[in-house]
Amino acid sequence: MEKYIIICVAGQSNAVGYDESPVTEENLYCADPNRIKQLGFLGEDNLKVVPLDYCAQSMQNLRVYNRADDKYPGTKGIHLPLANLLLPHIPEDYGLLFLSVAYGGCGFTVGQDAAYDSVQKKPVDSPETGQPGPYRWGKDTAYYQTLRDRIVHALSMNPENRFGAFLWCQGENDSEDPDGHYKGFCEMTEQLFEELNHGDLKNRPLTGKWDKDLWYNMETVFYWYTVGQCTQIWENYKHWNPDTYIPIPRSVPSNEINGTGETAQNRDAHFGDNSYEKIIAPLVLEKLLANNTLNFR
Repeated sequence: MEKYIIICVAGQSNAVGYDESPVTEENLYCADPNRIKQLGFLGEDNLKVVPLDYCAQSMQNLRVYNRADDKYPGTKGIHLPLANLLLPHIPEDYGLLFLSVAYGGCGFTVGQDAAYDSVQKKPVDSPETGQPGPYRWGKDTAYYQTLRDRIVHALSMNPENRFGAFLWCQGENDSEDPDGHYKGFCEMTEQLFEELNHGDLKNRPLTGKWDKDLWYNMETVFYWYTVGQCTQIWENYKHWNPDTYIPIPRSVPSNEINGTGETAQNRDAHFGDNSYEKIIAPLVLEKLLANNTLNFR
């Protein structure tokens, strides 16, 4: 039975990974296909351990986006680049299992809630999009239940599986209500930590406890700091836990470079040009290592 350290990437579009730049052979590199996996979300892969590649399976299916002449469909995110960097820092008898629970255009103060399918462990698809969103984040919502139940499912597959960290990137669609966003975020994370700390999996995080020290808030692309009150949203995240806050340089490339505009007409709104691999994943790794988050306790 395989053993995994679980990494959860959650939030909205820049957590899904909307990098539209062309997929090259270099982007396909996986440090160890036998130890780098994901919890499937799409079709028959749902809730199964399957290989992780450049376009992670998430609540939003980005495989539908590709250039007409591209050999490889979809967009790129942080998942595989971060996995490649993390692998040398975990025990050799463990693998990495990534859970991606993200959808573009969602928020805490905007969007509707959805029915939740407790068997499939995902929201019921929207009749408008044919996918599970965009819906709303918040305590008890279908997105919350998806996040919680997929963590429980992944940990329950093996009593030796351990939870490593959350990586969260979300907030842009709440740009007009940063206080409402922060209230919803705090309520949701408090409920998640309380439920998991009082369940059968209370001792499974590598940090020793389900709390804000294993939840990393990552900044977004520069464009959003020019919109509404987005700056206050990330200031609130920084206040919530300075130790796990991950600043991202404002100079990080967006889809304005080598993007197609297929995922969003405003190409500046999303990280692009292989910035997850070249800049963002190394910054996340640096913060995880500085906090000793990956050390067994």
